[in-house]
Amino acid sequence: MFDVAFTLGMQQQNDLVALCREVIRQAPLFQKTMPNGSTFNYLCTSAGDFGWLSDRKGYRYEKTHPTTKQAFPPMPDLIHEIAVRAAEACGEPLVPQSALINWYTADSKLGLHVDKTENCDSPVISISLGADCVFVKGGKKRADAKETIILHSGDVFVMSGEHRYYHHGVKKILLDTMPADLDMRDFGRLNITVRQVNPV
Repeated sequence: MFDVAFTLGMQQQNDLVALCREVIRQAPLFQKTMPNGSTFNYLCTSAGDFGWLSDRKGYRYEKTHPTTKQAFPPMPDLIHEIAVRAAEACGEPLVPQSALINWYTADSKLGLHVDKTENCDSPVISISLGADCVFVKGGKKRADAKETIILHSGDVFVMSGEHRYYHHGVKKILLDTMPADLDMRDFGRLNITVRQVNPV
């Protein structure tokens, strides 16, 4: 699967926003740098057994927050449950171990990439909250044909099977699409990406 598995209702979306706020309170948002020294143009943090980090040392998972030096907060049950449900929709097992929370603003983008820091092939689950984004779907090779779709608030996107290692990215954030009933006016777009890091 390389598509939206289902869309969450507004109550669950607001519950997720509240949970993200609590994770951010315990593990503040921070800005990562790429191995070449360039900075990502969005902020992030994590919940679960591991957080995804990037700096001059490279891309990797670690158990502690880079600034607080404390363990990342436990993954909220609701995030865990949604990720497992999404994996079940494509018929593949998933043991959620890391929930990466990215905060995108009007100027944020995420270039074409493949999620390959993990040590297993379990599905990657992406939960969108807030403003819509123009999402780019590519192929196994960076030069493969690309398709753009709009991811809306509440969409749960799954990358599994052969699509697990397809290129993808965020081209643009559409701030004027923020749902009126969603309590996150202080954020542009939140994305929660759930991954299994190691075999179990």
